[in-house]
Amino acid sequence: MYQKLTIVLFFALINVQKLRAQDSSPYSYFGIGTFNNTDNARNISLGNTGIALQSPDYINSKNPASITTIGLQNVIYDVSGLLKYNNISSNQGKDSRFNGNFTNLGIAMRISNRVSIGASVQPTTSTDYKFVSTIPVEGTSGDYPITYEGSGGITNLGVTAGYKINNNWSIGGKVKNNFGTISRIETITTNSELEISRNIRYTGFSYGLGTQFNKYFEKQRLQLTLGAIVNFKSNLNAKGESIYTENKDYTNSVTTKLSSKSTTLPLEMGIGFSVLKNDRYRFSFDYTQSKWSEVKNTITNEKYYNQNVYGLGFELLPESKNPKNVGEALIYRFGLNYDTGYFKVNNREINKMEATFGVGVPMNKIILNIGYGYGKRGVLTTNAIKENYHMLNISIDFLDKWFTKRYIN
Repeated sequence: MYQKLTIVLFFALINVQKLRAQDSSPYSYFGIGTFNNTDNARNISLGNTGIALQSPDYINSKNPASITTIGLQNVIYDVSGLLKYNNISSNQGKDSRFNGNFTNLGIAMRISNRVSIGASVQPTTSTDYKFVSTIPVEGTSGDYPITYEGSGGITNLGVTAGYKINNNWSIGGKVKNNFGTISRIETITTNSELEISRNIRYTGFSYGLGTQFNKYFEKQRLQLTLGAIVNFKSNLNAKGESIYTENKDYTNSVTTKLSSKSTTLPLEMGIGFSVLKNDRYRFSFDYTQSKWSEVKNTITNEKYYNQNVYGLGFELLPESKNPKNVGEALIYRFGLNYDTGYFKVNNREINKMEATFGVGVPMNKIILNIGYGYGKRGVLTTNAIKENYHMLNISIDFLDKWFTKRYIN
């Protein structure tokens, strides 16, 4: 048992710095970057729902209370990744980008009849962009060309605990340590080149709670699950430095400390429900709101507003409880997700619409979830950028048994 735990933690630690740069969007310039979809491929394929989904054979990051549905003596290892292809267009032209990386490394287990625990490493945000603009020259009507580049992001290391109050009701909580560095480079071209590099380091803890209630109606062969979450408002402390370099002559560069002010992760509240009919047809719905209007950020000049996210999912389970082959065991998933966004560019809201499809492949001690999604973000207007993207989500969940008695020494 301890050897397995050591191996999982080792791989989690060496991959902490690699869980970045999954969203090569120009909109990742704003704030602390774009927020990544770090959930299991199952939830993403179901329209990014999960607040009211139980998780006996995978790790559900949407609601910490769902961890209590893991079977006794069972241990789940989750490895998830994302491949994404962006088509970006504006009145300046078009561009295409391809990127991918891990999105989650996690472990969860049930340690008693009522208590379950878990740990995970996830990339919270990512910053990955490069675009060219102009800035005015003081005292003249001319402009200088300027190139903006960014990289890095915020990663979180989280610990989850869940408690089953009775057979129908469970609660859970999660504590996350958020940390990471965001680098921003501005290159101004005149008779010479001036490069301004800013490195901002963020650290801070955040906290969340969740609950699920489950009820089975035997006559109707219907299972109803209700869920709710709250992620509390939390601070990210910022420290940074600025480096000024002329003509790429790093031997003569000047470094100064930045008076970076702390930023904030907003209060987030969500509710959801799921309905399982005849042990085969499952419908799920989530609604979350993030209070971004209460957040002040001094790094960039965007205006924040409250973010609303709606998710709708449908899952088709196998007809037979004892499938004879892989084809009969496949699980099919469909979903829609709409995100209003939370910041404005030139007084225009940057919203997002996404359609998803996925397949679950249960095997002996492995659950493979594969999902495809197509989405649109932004509007095609003056000084705005529109994105069409294709994404492939893959999650592999390994099921193991610990704490079993050894009958033969």
